[in-house]
Amino acid sequence: MYSFERYPEPKGHFETKDGAKLPWFEYGNPAAERTILFLNGFTCNQHNIAKVVAALAADYRIVTFDYRGQGLAFRERHEVVSIDAVLDDIDALHAHIGKIPVLLFGYSKGCQLAVEWNYRDNSRVTGLVLLLGIYGNIFDSFLNMKIFAPMLNATYHAFPFLKPILKRTWRTAHRLPFALRVALGKGTLLNPERVNEAELRPFLDQLADLDFEYILHMSHAIHHHTNDGQFDRIKAPCLIISGEADLFALPQHSERVHQAVASSWYFSIPAGTHNAILEHSDEIMVWVSEFLREKNLAAS
Repeated sequence: MYSFERYPEPKGHFETKDGAKLPWFEYGNPAAERTILFLNGFTCNQHNIAKVVAALAADYRIVTFDYRGQGLAFRERHEVVSIDAVLDDIDALHAHIGKIPVLLFGYSKGCQLAVEWNYRDNSRVTGLVLLLGIYGNIFDSFLNMKIFAPMLNATYHAFPFLKPILKRTWRTAHRLPFALRVALGKGTLLNPERVNEAELRPFLDQLADLDFEYILHMSHAIHHHTNDGQFDRIKAPCLIISGEADLFALPQHSERVHQAVASSWYFSIPAGTHNAILEHSDEIMVWVSEFLREKNLAAS
């Protein structure tokens, strides 16, 4: 069982549309002129975004939360798992902090959510930073292979008949020795030469405690949702960052967003994997800081 002893302390809990109470976190300067609403990645927890958050903390207020099924909310469930359901939770958090203007940051799945949330009502978004983003239909290109989307759909439909086996397989795979799990992810989702064990373990260890049924249904929801047709509603300044070695969120997806969003900035991290938010946080922050300064979004 993953230990939350060193997990960040929530600022509190906010109430969702269906009455659930989800933990939210506030970092940085609570009196800062600008607030960043940071939408995390799928299966991630607060440790995944910690290095970028720490780099922003001196000048910004950063607000984020743990999605249902992960982080401190790993036991919470939606009755229906969907992108719409998560967007309802984002709306609830935004209302909880006063429906104020925000700089909208997304990592991985958080980019998919950020683009959709901006599309539905972009009046409160003053700028977007999209890090290593996915934008729907992601398993069509996972690992540059076509096999994963059919596998996902087959597993989704077979799950009611294979539920105990699939859940046990998930737990067993994520309780293998740490070194073996890192070796299996090397070159596809992470680069262990650029991140230490203390930074990586909180993410990898907690995966074993996540519910496979949630993982499967959210994977299905992410894959079958798309941001196509939504990019032209991005009117605020927008920075898009990809990783050249990211085999989950392939750079071509971020390049497509860059081409669709007028005057957006784009940078691809050489050798950056999908875990570049930890492995290349310094490079990310060089571009984020310059972007915020040039677009007059920096803290004064």
